[in-house]
Amino acid sequence: MERKVVIKWVKIFSISFLILSLLGLVDLILLSTLINLTLDSEQFTIITIIFQSGFMTFHAVLLWIVLLSIFCGFIALSYSIFKVVNNNTIGDKIFAKFLLLIGLFLIIGGFITMSFIVLLGESTINTGITTIIFQEALLSPSITPVIGAIMWFYFPFVVSCFLISGLIFSGIGLKWLLLIEEKEESTDN
Repeated sequence: MERKVVIKWVKIFSISFLILSLLGLVDLILLSTLINLTLDSEQFTIITIIFQSGFMTFHAVLLWIVLLSIFCGFIALSYSIFKVVNNNTIGDKIFAKFLLLIGLFLIIGGFITMSFIVLLGESTINTGITTIIFQEALLSPSITPVIGAIMWFYFPFVVSCFLISGLIFSGIGLKWLLLIEEKEESTDN
């Protein structure tokens, strides 16, 4: 594998990864502040339902904060990847290991993020009169506008992209590492 080609594609992935992470963070903030849910003939923003009203349990608050933190972490990770790729001082073998580890981190982080999204979606909203699952409320046209459902579906889309990116990063890193080791063995013999 040629180093220039790998660097070019890793830069493209890191920029795409940064854009998806930023959009995910903006989507999470906009979804929680702008989208209104109609429950018991009253309109509530999602942030009000999660944090202030007492309609949801405490773990929903924690899940929302963790999702916010995860997207901030993915932004930092994508920026770090870009900075490391722009720094051409590291050797090929260390760079290949870096790509492998970043790919594994993306896969593990993607599965953890998806678990938090599912757990938050399965949380119950209980107003005293109405009891509904959070995701069902988001997907119900009588409770939430259609844009709310679209914004909610963005999260699994982003996490799927992270998982696919993780597979690609891991695959490139592993293949490059194996090629380097094969070349080292052939020069030793």
